[in-house]
Amino acid sequence: MNSSSSATIAALILLFAAVALTQTPDTATILGQVLDPTRAVVTGVQVTATNNLTGLQRSSETDSKGKFSLAALPVAGSYTLTASKTGFADARVENLTLAGGRTAELTLQLSPSAGSTVIDVTGVVGEVPTDEPQLGERIDAKQAQEIPLLNRRITYLPLLNAANRPALNQGDVFMNENLFTTNGSGRRQTSFEIDGSTGNDSWGRQTVFTNLPLASVQEMTVLENAFSAEYGATTGGVVNIVTKSGGNDFHGEVLGLFRPSETQAKLSGFTAANAPNGNAITDDSLEQASASLGGPIGSHGRTHFFISGEYSWQNRTSPVISSVAPGAFEGHYRGWLGFARLDHQINDRNSLFFRSSVDSFHDTNPNGAVGGNSLSTVDRIFKRRTYSEELGETTVLKSSLINSVRLQFQLGSPITEFDPVIFSTQYTVPITGVGTFVTGTSQSAELQNRQYEFSDTLSVSKGRHELRFGADVIHAHNGGNGKEFGGPSFLGAFTYKACSLGIAACESQVYIGNTANVNSYTQSYGNATYTVDDTLWALFAQDNFRILPDLTLNLGLRYEQQTFTDARKDFAPRIGFAYHVGGKGRTAVRGGFGIYSSQVINNAQANYALSGPTGFFNFTAAAGQVGFPSSVSAAPLPAFPAGARMPVRNLYLRPGRASFYNQFFPVSTLVGYPDALLNPYSEQWTFGVQHQLAANWLLSIDYLGTHTLKIVRPLDVDSPASFVRTITNAGTQSVRSAQAANCTRPLWIAFYNQLGTPCNTTQATNPQPAYAQILSDVNNGYAFYHALNMNLNHRFTDRFLMLASYTWSHSTDNVDPDVPGQNPNDPNVTGAAEYGNAIFDQRHRFVLSGYYVGPLKITVGGVTTLASGLPYNLTTGANNFGDPGGTADRPLINGVIVGRNTGRGRAIYDVSPMIERPFALGSERIQLTLRAEAFNVFNHPNFVGFNGAYGNGNAPPVVNGQIVIGQPLIGITNQLPARSLQFQARLNF
Repeated sequence: MNSSSSATIAALILLFAAVALTQTPDTATILGQVLDPTRAVVTGVQVTATNNLTGLQRSSETDSKGKFSLAALPVAGSYTLTASKTGFADARVENLTLAGGRTAELTLQLSPSAGSTVIDVTGVVGEVPTDEPQLGERIDAKQAQEIPLLNRRITYLPLLNAANRPALNQGDVFMNENLFTTNGSGRRQTSFEIDGSTGNDSWGRQTVFTNLPLASVQEMTVLENAFSAEYGATTGGVVNIVTKSGGNDFHGEVLGLFRPSETQAKLSGFTAANAPNGNAITDDSLEQASASLGGPIGSHGRTHFFISGEYSWQNRTSPVISSVAPGAFEGHYRGWLGFARLDHQINDRNSLFFRSSVDSFHDTNPNGAVGGNSLSTVDRIFKRRTYSEELGETTVLKSSLINSVRLQFQLGSPITEFDPVIFSTQYTVPITGVGTFVTGTSQSAELQNRQYEFSDTLSVSKGRHELRFGADVIHAHNGGNGKEFGGPSFLGAFTYKACSLGIAACESQVYIGNTANVNSYTQSYGNATYTVDDTLWALFAQDNFRILPDLTLNLGLRYEQQTFTDARKDFAPRIGFAYHVGGKGRTAVRGGFGIYSSQVINNAQANYALSGPTGFFNFTAAAGQVGFPSSVSAAPLPAFPAGARMPVRNLYLRPGRASFYNQFFPVSTLVGYPDALLNPYSEQWTFGVQHQLAANWLLSIDYLGTHTLKIVRPLDVDSPASFVRTITNAGTQSVRSAQAANCTRPLWIAFYNQLGTPCNTTQATNPQPAYAQILSDVNNGYAFYHALNMNLNHRFTDRFLMLASYTWSHSTDNVDPDVPGQNPNDPNVTGAAEYGNAIFDQRHRFVLSGYYVGPLKITVGGVTTLASGLPYNLTTGANNFGDPGGTADRPLINGVIVGRNTGRGRAIYDVSPMIERPFALGSERIQLTLRAEAFNVFNHPNFVGFNGAYGNGNAPPVVNGQIVIGQPLIGITNQLPARSLQFQARLNF
């Protein structure tokens, strides 16, 4: 930026963005030095920063070295900076934009009062950050508003950087949020920070604890690595969100949005007549209303407010093809978001803010529970309601010494709840050539989470050091009844024999009411509740040490401890550097290394409590056996049937509790039962260059490597002996029966050795051990991630913004973090034999996003995504190994068991444009903006799930002359959205 005036000073201002070492992530700091024309320091200069939005002022006076510090500056609104001293003309710089969690450095050169003022500013938002080793992108409110976002969900914003990948095929789609992975980490590893406090949910870490309306976001910074020791409890990325504050003028927005189903294309691979399940959506419509208002309270200009609310009506139709009640089942999603923030400037040294937010929704067809042959009687309503209340206070003890305190209470009530529409016995009928008919359920869950947080950060500016010390304590109290979708069936479940009488007869009450048609009856008994008290606390120190004027060394150390685990030595050193090449603010070389520990989610306790020896168990009886109901109407049984034999149970043990479990069985017989539950951690390293190609154009090229260790893996520690698989004379792959496998389990071998009798490998006979598969969480997983990240960025203009982001990467591991249902091919061999592509290994990903304001104030823009296909795993579809893991066995091809995730899916292409135009209503202060946007406008079928059923033969199956392996799976859990159009009217005043 260049300007001139008749003032008698010349000011040369060099402003460089630096790493987040002198403020909380929701504030910024300005550091600087004042020199005269001879480069001598100028002391006693009064430097003042004034916020143009709220009028807040922060002042400092240069010390004996000519240095000053303006800390804890809110990032909402731009700043005007003035510097004055007798004998020198006043210097003034306007429209300085600061970023949350960043420090700006200035060098002011003051001249006598004769001459002109030439001001050159470099290193602000949109230019090279010369002291920042961490990688990431800042998304401001304008960019977030202009980019097409499905359902206007802010969790889609991180996907603008190609280093972040959607995790649609990895579970939890019923959250109705975008879930993503970063740096080869799991989908639960993203850490959310909101206004300097945690946005994480210790219970499940599925998404941000309390989501925010889009209108309430001031800026979002997505860090692909977080070198500052301030960040912890994650091996993935950090999403730092700063919310909006009100200003001295009243501003507001009212918005209406609708996405009609009539303009929407259909998902591929099915029709309403052959939809296999409820995830095969045929119609999806959305209506949304949003409003926000901000401004001052009182006339003194010290108190400001901002409020925002959003309500969504979404309807999704799933065809029901059952002849009992054919038709279309419309699932209803209803959700609302509320936000309120109050800022108060107590005096020149103390400021206070309060933030309150609520996120509440329910879905009447979560995860496609109804659809296909599943009737509405099997439906469960999913509910989630969360609240976050935060109080923050910042004290300027002196200009170089700042203290920031944050207090937060978070409530999930419920954090997860599944309520059966018809709480009844379940009936499951396999229909030959059609599918499975299901009605009724008694599986329910109601879980809550309460979190209390205190954090304090002291920032010190001393000489060439910017020091930072902090502590953070988060206590979570959570638990309840059941566990998400899976859980006990206390009202029982009938499973019928395969029926070939046709749909109508097989689903009739005559067939269902006849116990002669029943294959087995299952009912749950025992305890299904649990409670967790977990404290996650951390201490950190960070030093931003400017060794030379052009070289900054970033040193940090963090210690954190999670009481839910047994790890007590989680020290995490961080070191980074940034070299300002040539000292002109155009090129920076950066790099670093750090260790990051992961949080173990609290709902792991659901496995330990509900599937442990004191939890619940399922009892199954076939016709004629003790415990089989005398009639269908006799279910559920009032108590465990007298004279029935207790079933052989499968357990899930908490590591490090041998003394407790010894009362149930000799733990010493297990193989590899861990003596502790540890927190996974990663080693991350980066090296890169960022260069300013031209004004407002930045190019960055960075290499990022990650090695993650001690990943938690569910593993059978009472595993059967290894099984050598061969091709039989019939051309199939050999299968070991569950009974034969059980006889080789260490606990079973010890049991029968003590009895002095052999184990019957062909059928179960009394006596036999009480337990078979015994799972525990073993920290033997590891992963590697290597990536080249390239970003070309143009920003800081009102008319044009662009981000072109490309990532080449390779993710490998021996177990995929946070992905359910991945038993190893052989629990005895989990190292190199299981090492392969991660399920989210997407080698190439390119994202182009931005907008341009053209003639007639018409804005055009959008997002284009091009990406290579995702891996999928090959399985036999048979239980070859003989364990209760089902069909996780990989096929034997050419005499070798194939590796994990060796299949590769199809490429992904998505173009989502937008167009909008504002219309002034009487004055420029009141504008109506009309907007249209399309998602996947070319309707390219973008699949993320593929058929990996190789079969149990020596060749994959062929249907109608076509090999079906690798064919796309269907439904919203396996395919990104088809084309849809979204329309919006927005009134700003």
